[in-house]
Amino acid sequence: MAPERPAVTQAVVLAAGRGLRLAPYTDHAPTALITIHDKPMLAHSLEVLRGHGVSHIVVCCGWKGDAFKNYLAVLGDITLVDCDHECGMLVSLLAGMKQLQPGGFYVVYGDVIFRSSVVRLLGLGTTLLVSSDAPGIQSKGFADVEIVTEKAGRVARIGKNRGSSQQDTFGEFGGVVRFSDDVRSEVDEAMELLFGTDRLPWWLEPQTSSLCDLLQYLVDRGVAFTPVKISHGWHEVNTQKDLIRARNDTALFLSEEDVRSQVLAMGACFLSEANDLKRPLSTVAVELNVSFSKIQGLLKGDLELNDALEVLRKMSLVYPVPLNDLWLEADDTTFGVRFFTREASEASARILDRPDVGGRTPYYEYRDAAMSRCGQFRPEWIRELRVVDTPDPLDSRVQLNNGHLMMQTTLFIGPVNFYYKDSSGVHCMEMNTGDSNFISPFVPHSFTSRDASVDAIIIAVTYGGSVRRAFTEFARCGSSCVFSLAGDKRDPQLLRRSVMQRHLQAECLTAPELAVAAQLPETRCAEIADGQKATVEELRALAAALHVKLSDLWVCPFSDAEEVVLATAAECRKSSRLRSTYRMTPLVRTQHQPDLKTFDVEVLDTALPGESLACGLHSFLYSFGSESVGFTWRGRSIILRPGDSAYVAPFVDFHFSVCTDTVEYNPNGKARGDGRRIFLVRIPGHLTGETLSEFATFSAQGRDRVGAETMQWYA
Repeated sequence: MAPERPAVTQAVVLAAGRGLRLAPYTDHAPTALITIHDKPMLAHSLEVLRGHGVSHIVVCCGWKGDAFKNYLAVLGDITLVDCDHECGMLVSLLAGMKQLQPGGFYVVYGDVIFRSSVVRLLGLGTTLLVSSDAPGIQSKGFADVEIVTEKAGRVARIGKNRGSSQQDTFGEFGGVVRFSDDVRSEVDEAMELLFGTDRLPWWLEPQTSSLCDLLQYLVDRGVAFTPVKISHGWHEVNTQKDLIRARNDTALFLSEEDVRSQVLAMGACFLSEANDLKRPLSTVAVELNVSFSKIQGLLKGDLELNDALEVLRKMSLVYPVPLNDLWLEADDTTFGVRFFTREASEASARILDRPDVGGRTPYYEYRDAAMSRCGQFRPEWIRELRVVDTPDPLDSRVQLNNGHLMMQTTLFIGPVNFYYKDSSGVHCMEMNTGDSNFISPFVPHSFTSRDASVDAIIIAVTYGGSVRRAFTEFARCGSSCVFSLAGDKRDPQLLRRSVMQRHLQAECLTAPELAVAAQLPETRCAEIADGQKATVEELRALAAALHVKLSDLWVCPFSDAEEVVLATAAECRKSSRLRSTYRMTPLVRTQHQPDLKTFDVEVLDTALPGESLACGLHSFLYSFGSESVGFTWRGRSIILRPGDSAYVAPFVDFHFSVCTDTVEYNPNGKARGDGRRIFLVRIPGHLTGETLSEFATFSAQGRDRVGAETMQWYA
């Protein structure tokens, strides 16, 4: 029996480089200290390493190295080694290794971030991390990526420009390597040779060489590295797009307890589906060819996330259960809030060109705002780049889009022209700071600036409603079939006929049979079934005969004029509600989206802090005023500066407050609102009125088991 290999308890982090691709983030701080999910990127890596028994950590710093000293309270007990940021990684590694004890060690790039499970996969041998997706190829290009090729389960080539083709690529080096105890002497010898002899391969220059150059040198000398391939749980942050991807990766920042909670919740879904299928868990285990102990581990939350997903996929393959009914996204919020800084927003900037006289020219600058996997918001900050100085809706410089599936509510900041097309033609509306609108799905629309001297900006908040959530059934049935059930609210008679016909079909009744059951004259019942308007008494009789609620037969007509709803700031201020700490100004409303609530919230001087704004809806917040606002929730607090945004989950108790921070920069320029102003948008998510009405009928003996099933359906 082979002796057990000792654990690796020390690491060198290479964090001396400048990170030019990440400017302006790295103009004043090193890459490793860029904040991701409330703390420096390096702090995440150190936390993971310590969780695997690494107690001695050497950080090689160079560019803006003094900044690390300001983060020691967050980074913990580390040894800092000053290095030249213009030299290669091997110079830093040599300095770092001088601080190590004998034995194995990890080497980690300062610009990577990874989950605990990734380090666990490296095992106990001499291994290195390889990303199968090779995201660097897309963000930097193939020639600038540290490519890994393998042969017989061992690394063959590693690094840039090694003569490998993209077809031969095993993956991208993940910036984490584990040198086991039994190869330490070979690493030491290689480093001594590299810096102590002139007889080196032509491609090796120690003063400028990379870690991959050392690894390739070791491979050529016979050291066997096992490449450990991963597809998630890791990011290199080398460009601004990399930073956006890392910040948006929900699972990356889950603690072990978070993962357990997520697996436990999916176990509850699994048990609920097993109950619905009327199968004991022992039977499910046999039919899925999964050990009963693994299913028990799922129900207890004790499985790794990948193992849990494997069980759920098997259930989806064996039984008619969609994977979406089993898989639960991880909660990417911090106690119910996802904060998005204006710096992160600016890093996501992209320019969209549209046709213009003489060719395509810039039309919009898009920037992301706060989004969460827990909510359906898709908000964007959009600067209008095309200036159209006429109110002509048919001006050739205006480019309407084709409309989109999502509903949209918009806050206007500055002199924006809003265009939309309905059955009567194209319209142009002049909008200003504080104005708002609602746009129904698939209404063609556009926005331009009308004054080049002032910023013209919109905060466009799109979200999916019930139709978006029913997308799968629409795709399978076809929209024409669904239309036969729904009708068109613009045609009240067709709408009433569609409502009656779908209930008759469901109940397998004809109009004459319904007349008998409802005790109505047959001719009158036929008229109502054809869409004629019924009295309340007639509807009550029909509802009883059809075994539906009276409200199921009511219809709310819709006109072309309601496809787009406009609300000016001046009109809305007439309905302002002055509370003790806020001035709440309701913005655009539509009765066809009763749970869409938008407000201009002015935080008053008396907000020390202000009142709670908790509710059962999902909330999006955007700070569009001239002053910063304090924001507190569940014992935590942040400052919402102009341009910052946040997502707030349902039932989270949150407050705004006065903030004395000096505002040095405002992304909305002179067009911004005055004072402490928050654009607040609320939508229902899946907890619609219909969902809540159904839940209200559940037996009190078991309704606490919804979403948290803990028992089989029989004893």
